[in-house]
Amino acid sequence: MNNEKNVSDTDLLFNLSVWEEAWKNRPRSPKYKKKSAPFNTEEAFERWARDYHVQSFSEEGKQRSERIMNWIENQGVEFEGLSILDIGAASGIFTIPFAEKGAIVTAVEPSELLVSLMKETIPTALESNIEIVKERYEEIAIEDKGWEKKYDFAFASMCPAMSDWKTIEQAINCARKYVYISTMAGQKEHTLMDELKDVLGVTSTYKAGDMGYIQQLLYLKGYSYTMIITREVNSFEVPVEEIIDKLPELLNMYELPSDEDSLSLAEKYIQDTYKDRMMTFSRGARFGKILIQLEQPNMKTVHIKDKR
Repeated sequence: MNNEKNVSDTDLLFNLSVWEEAWKNRPRSPKYKKKSAPFNTEEAFERWARDYHVQSFSEEGKQRSERIMNWIENQGVEFEGLSILDIGAASGIFTIPFAEKGAIVTAVEPSELLVSLMKETIPTALESNIEIVKERYEEIAIEDKGWEKKYDFAFASMCPAMSDWKTIEQAINCARKYVYISTMAGQKEHTLMDELKDVLGVTSTYKAGDMGYIQQLLYLKGYSYTMIITREVNSFEVPVEEIIDKLPELLNMYELPSDEDSLSLAEKYIQDTYKDRMMTFSRGARFGKILIQLEQPNMKTVHIKDKR
């Protein structure tokens, strides 16, 4: 046996080029596949965007944003006076609370619909604290913008642009002190889709999500960071008719067959199984949240505020 030709698990674990190649070649699942989608993708996106906006600014959505911001503050970050680049800002789910805490925010969001919803939501008193850049972040030349090390904090929550290492490094190059990235850390969970996999005879390959690659690449490249993995699953009660109406795009989103025969089979199963006109299901996933510390990579002492 030639030992020079054998690669140990340790060599693979700590080999930067292996992880860079794995990142490039990982399984990727676009949200809507335009060529094969059995529905109008523009209408589907508009429905998603409006639903996402409503959920983001519901009490539950605002509490979720607050939990994430509290976690960041617990690592020693103070938002007041901070300059923040919010990458993939959507309709302002973090842009607005950042500004409410006294930060000056540049919100990057390419969708005209999401930008219009953000503008409708920003309180008049905060307008001077928020600049909106309606461009795709991955297409921005930060040198031309003058964004190199311009911001104290680059923030990207569940942003599709962070699916390439090039854009992650671009975000790091925009920041002086901190970079926050969150993304999937496991497979999406959906109890109804799990039922339909059995009905349609589908065996899915496991997709680990992007966070494992990001964490390992940051580690091998020598960055200092704090990380947390959470599992967030919510229950929903939805009319059967609404599920059936959205079934083509749901099957497509979860990479299940959406041809005419599969749609018919899935619809029959739902109608036969859920006869009380309402159905309850759970949906969620594991998510990774990582805070890169660029300026002072040592542990910080956080003083807990007295809330009395």
